[in-house]
Amino acid sequence: MSESYDLVVLGSGAAGLASALYAGRADCSVLVAEKAERLGGTTAMSGGCIWAPGNDHMAAAGLSDSPEEALTYIRALAPPGWAATEEPLWRSFVETVPVALRFIEQHSLLRLVLGNEPDPYMETPGAKCGRNVSPLPLRFGGLGHWASRIRPSPMPYLLAYNEITDSHLLARPSQALTRFGPALVWRKLTNRRAMGQALVAGLLNGCLSAGCTVRTGWRALRLIEQNSRVVGVAFATAEGEREVMARRGVVIATGGFEWNAELMDRHHPGERVWTASADCNTGDGLLMAAAVGADMAHLDQSLIMGTRPVIYDGQLHAMPAADYTLPHSMIVNLKGRRFVNEVQMNIGLALDERDPKTGERKNLPAWRIYDGAFVRKYRHALPSGPELNQAPTLVDLARQIDVDADGLVAEAERMSNFARTGSDLDFGRGSHGWDPGRNGDPSVRPNSCLGAIDTPPFHAFPIYASFLGTKGGPRTDAKARVLRADGSVIAGLYCAGNAMANPIGSKAVGAGTTLGPCLTWGYIAGRTASQGSPRNLSEGNSA
Repeated sequence: MSESYDLVVLGSGAAGLASALYAGRADCSVLVAEKAERLGGTTAMSGGCIWAPGNDHMAAAGLSDSPEEALTYIRALAPPGWAATEEPLWRSFVETVPVALRFIEQHSLLRLVLGNEPDPYMETPGAKCGRNVSPLPLRFGGLGHWASRIRPSPMPYLLAYNEITDSHLLARPSQALTRFGPALVWRKLTNRRAMGQALVAGLLNGCLSAGCTVRTGWRALRLIEQNSRVVGVAFATAEGEREVMARRGVVIATGGFEWNAELMDRHHPGERVWTASADCNTGDGLLMAAAVGADMAHLDQSLIMGTRPVIYDGQLHAMPAADYTLPHSMIVNLKGRRFVNEVQMNIGLALDERDPKTGERKNLPAWRIYDGAFVRKYRHALPSGPELNQAPTLVDLARQIDVDADGLVAEAERMSNFARTGSDLDFGRGSHGWDPGRNGDPSVRPNSCLGAIDTPPFHAFPIYASFLGTKGGPRTDAKARVLRADGSVIAGLYCAGNAMANPIGSKAVGAGTTLGPCLTWGYIAGRTASQGSPRNLSEGNSA
């Protein structure tokens, strides 16, 4: 049995839904096919933060930005040599992201609000404050039966991302009830959700209103080619295998490959304990694209964070954590020594740092260390479970976790001295533009991110290189068209989001560096595939 559409979109996260929304509004017939039984992928599980240089909300707040400033910033932080291949994609992203968000807000229920977070490398040329936006709470009742078909979140999704980060709620959670109590009650009564839940719901509403067909439990098996052009997809469904033809092409937006053990062993070798993405991210899109000759790139790139374990959907998952950004804590390796500024955004780069000779991770195993003052002030933030160790002295704690005792004692003394003076002479914790605005405890002086580690009892909890999303896959051009190794375009095939060879790579350049490109490249893919459609939409046109 076969059917046909103008565009077939594989995946229902931010990238896939943004593609479908544009194509649907351009009067294309669109099928959104989701492998899982629930929609939204990792986007639905996320905080919903979007890094969007030059977004309209910045301008409305009187904040200046430009594509050239954003490009300057990205160039300065990019891996050496990447500009040779990625410059056209960087430019396409920074020029398109405000247009994409404007279009999404005009054609869906999604409403975005400006965040107050600075870029994490504010000392870098081109850095700005205000480049991140996030969804306002959205009423789920308007989605009808689709509301129950969105993947749930492991996080407290009633609060918006900016409400959490702008209020230091991790340090002072009691403020949530005082500051947001009435709003939380109203959101509960009216079934409103925020974060990634609102992002997926808003995009889904837009797609359904645009006439898109959405199906769950449809796993793409292979791409169908005719005369060197991708013209459809073969699916495994509950009713058996089905072929769907795609007159304008196919958009691969299937996410990363964090749950594909073979691909992870090949490209990210080493221990993997907790993974934070949707377990349907098994690299299906990558494998299908490779089968039709796509050039693969950046398979060693990924978003890695410090996490804590949660039971999600009946199995062990990871949830992004920030307990180690509070005072009276530090992260150490087996020598008992710190190796990173614990409050920086890209702590995952330090966790995954490799020995150039052996390829082994240099700093793992690693432990988060807390003293009694942390527990007294922030018991709510202390991780729990069998992994948590406690001891009356640092020496005893070191013995429990097989860490060098002399090193741990010396590091705690050094950290305590830093807390008293307010200056971390080793890694600058709390002294960078990003650090105090987002992390720490404003009531702590002289540095809100530093606290002595000298009060018993002492606790230790492991920290692993936990994957939130791989960032490698088919290489694309600036129009999201998939390329062969010789640089030629595979006609009819597009790719967006974490399924593509991400042009920014592992280093997050701002809060929401994953979702910003996902939405933007999804929009670009939908726009490119829709060119010549019955209804040509000009950029930002609300018609």
